[in-house]
Amino acid sequence: MSARRAFTVLELVVVIGVILILMALALSVTSAVLAANDRRSMETTFKLLEQAMDSWQSQMGRSMTFGRRAVPGVPAATPDYTGTTPTVAYDIYEINATSAYIICVMVEQLAVAGSESSEILAKVPASALRFVPVNGGTVIGDPLPANWLPNRMPTTAAQVREIIDPWGRRISSVFPGRPATKAELANPAIPTDANDGTVRTQDETSLGICRNRRPYFISCGPDGDFTSMDDNIFSYEPLPRP
Repeated sequence: MSARRAFTVLELVVVIGVILILMALALSVTSAVLAANDRRSMETTFKLLEQAMDSWQSQMGRSMTFGRRAVPGVPAATPDYTGTTPTVAYDIYEINATSAYIICVMVEQLAVAGSESSEILAKVPASALRFVPVNGGTVIGDPLPANWLPNRMPTTAAQVREIIDPWGRRISSVFPGRPATKAELANPAIPTDANDGTVRTQDETSLGICRNRRPYFISCGPDGDFTSMDDNIFSYEPLPRP
């Protein structure tokens, strides 16, 4: 009776190599599936945000506005959101809401109790919604506006909502700038966009230009870097940065 032949070192190396290759393939497929699921989840949240904004704008009868002036020039006057009078006002403005927190300000407006936009916002998955505290009149160190205009969250709010991506990072929203004058459009020193006739914002320059005066939402993706565009996720594809 012959003795059972043991595996040679070469055979063991080959077997281990095959196992490692199969493990690598399995991990690669699993990672691709998880990445695709994360992207689909983010795109679903973006669609809900767009629907909520469309509903808000339909109810208000105008677009949600963005600019640098915080409050009307004449406090007693009715705020004008068209930008054509001295009492111009904006729903979201850079002075009191830096780009990192614009999404918080915007979501609070969409979440006004009893509105259709709030009902749509309620469909956002719990995993994509997070609350951040308002401490002493500030949102994570940034001052809240001293005078909230109608339909804005009250300064007495204890916390505000933010939307996060599958990697736990706050998403950002990019708004088009205000309408440009004819003189501004003709002045090459002023960053204007001929596609929609607006003065380009810093966020548009950094992340991509809005189409047709429509804001968009963006996740920085798994690498956590907004300026690295390869894995960023957009609610729609913006025009290329200048």
